Amino acid sequence: MTGLLRGPWGVLLGLANVLGCYVAYGALAARPQGEWDEQTLTGVEFASALLIVLGAGTFLLALLPVRRRTLSPWWLAPSLLFLAVGAARWAYVALVYPQGPGG
Repeated sequence: MTGLLRGPWGVLLGLANVLGCYVAYGALAARPQGEWDEQTLTGVEFASALLIVLGAGTFLLALLPVRRRTLSPWWLAPSLLFLAVGAARWAYVALVYPQGPGG
């Protein structure tokens, strides 16, 4: 029964992963209209940073029940994916849309 949804840990991690999916969708779906669209770029950077923080928090939260063998190690995978997606999107925005002379 190691991999099954067990009690409050599974529910809490499930909700955290759903929230991470929502933030990841927001970070990936927002498309700036150009280099001048500073509001959208700031929103994408904020969503990416939030996704990184959420992924790290979810990873640390999942680490305890995984080490106690209450949950399967696969519960760590979504948080690592959120970390990678958030960092990649933030790096992409920083490289493709560099700050101009006024910013």
